[in-house]
Amino acid sequence: MIFNETFLSSKNNFYKFVGILFAFKLVYLFFIPITPQEAYYWFYSQNLDWSYFDHPPMAAYSIWFGTNIFGDNIFGVKFLAVVWYLLTSLLLYKTVSRFIENYLQSKDPNTLAFLSVILLNLTLFAHVYAITIVPDTPLIFFWLLVVYAVQERLITENKNWWFLAGIALGFGLVSKYTAVAIIGAIFFFFLFSSKHRKELISPYPYLAIIIGFAIFAPVIFWNYERGWASFLFQSAERADTVRSLRITYILQLLGSQLFMLTPLLFVYLFKSFSTVIIDWKAKKNLHLYFWSAIVIVGGFTFVSLTSLVKMNWLLPGFLPIIAITVILYSNSFLNPTKLIKVGIWSSIVLVSLGHLVMVVPNIPLGNGNTWSGWEDAAEKVYEIQQQHGGNEKVFIFSNGYKAASLIKFYLPDQQNTYAENIYGKRALQFDYWGIPTNLIGKDAIYVRSNRTEYKNDLSEIKQYFDSVVELKTFDYKFVNGKSARKIICYYAKNYNGQNR
Repeated sequence: MIFNETFLSSKNNFYKFVGILFAFKLVYLFFIPITPQEAYYWFYSQNLDWSYFDHPPMAAYSIWFGTNIFGDNIFGVKFLAVVWYLLTSLLLYKTVSRFIENYLQSKDPNTLAFLSVILLNLTLFAHVYAITIVPDTPLIFFWLLVVYAVQERLITENKNWWFLAGIALGFGLVSKYTAVAIIGAIFFFFLFSSKHRKELISPYPYLAIIIGFAIFAPVIFWNYERGWASFLFQSAERADTVRSLRITYILQLLGSQLFMLTPLLFVYLFKSFSTVIIDWKAKKNLHLYFWSAIVIVGGFTFVSLTSLVKMNWLLPGFLPIIAITVILYSNSFLNPTKLIKVGIWSSIVLVSLGHLVMVVPNIPLGNGNTWSGWEDAAEKVYEIQQQHGGNEKVFIFSNGYKAASLIKFYLPDQQNTYAENIYGKRALQFDYWGIPTNLIGKDAIYVRSNRTEYKNDLSEIKQYFDSVVELKTFDYKFVNGKSARKIICYYAKNYNGQNR
């Protein structure tokens, strides 16, 4: 079994393990579709900027890098996701091995470090974000890099590690705004550490913050020029969604984390947190990992009492928890009971099924299937457009930014498509790309799907055109005949550009 200590103690075996997984992921990219969010960020990368309305630019830059090497295809879009996954795996190994070398000499550092990477790969989130390039993908790496740099500062007593921490913070912020929470995590670690509290009177932690925000400065400048639009969207507007106490929100969050971690690691998340808290003084060497996990995992869990929390928001905190789990409970995995073996195999089965889901055509997952049908529909929409005079006379739009991005990606000429801003509704980054004046007077093809995420705004759309008639419905079915998605096309005559 892979949990054999002799096997795990070999660095060569570790490099072979991550190398095989890396190669598998790259091959796997040839068999899976692009997700709506990735198509949206690919649209970002076609319009490079210092930042964007929804998020900072790291995901777009990652996609730009991959597509400039491999072309505007799925492999090019997703390539850096696999690279970030590899870097995260290597960094987790290094972080845990350094901890064992310095704080737990009775254990073999290679064994526990390798075990931590295996546990990471027993989660669904590790594999989902190894093949999906979204802001969380690089954020997970940079979050852990901050933790590693601070740990090295403590181990080596070399204050220069704060410079790496600052750089990692900066690129974390350029990945996703939630990276700012790692500042709080590090602050609380030092504040509650009698041994290391004096670090807070040193200029180095604050210099690290300055370095981080210097790297982040272009994103700040982008926001400044646009009335702080992105910052307000991710803060004040999110706060507007807060409701009174609702048990459904936290139950949804717990359910999503059970799915992302798989039951085995989900149980150990709670077990690891509680062990550190109960035995706080004796587990002081784990406090850095604890704080770097609790600020985001605990913080968003608290938020979920009154507001919907998306399942990916907690992800950066899971890697420190995996490190704690390995350090505290390595014997449970190296000498597993029957129950642990069941947990391990259940994780393997769930991860395997997760990989199969993406390659099975038109799998009926309800709103969970966001990808089926779009490639075929885009080609058919393109044919309709050509029959009516091509994109010189007809433009294409949808009632959602995700659908508009998917259509653009799959169109043979990857022409620009448009979203709800065509008919006066907010369309996130599409608002900043604007509506070209040369669309006035053109006809349009309106494309929508039957996903409940987006309403069919047909009555509003009709106010912007002389007429709107339904053309075709494309029904994408699973092998059992169950519909996975319907994509409906309408032909709209003479775009007026404003509500009549």
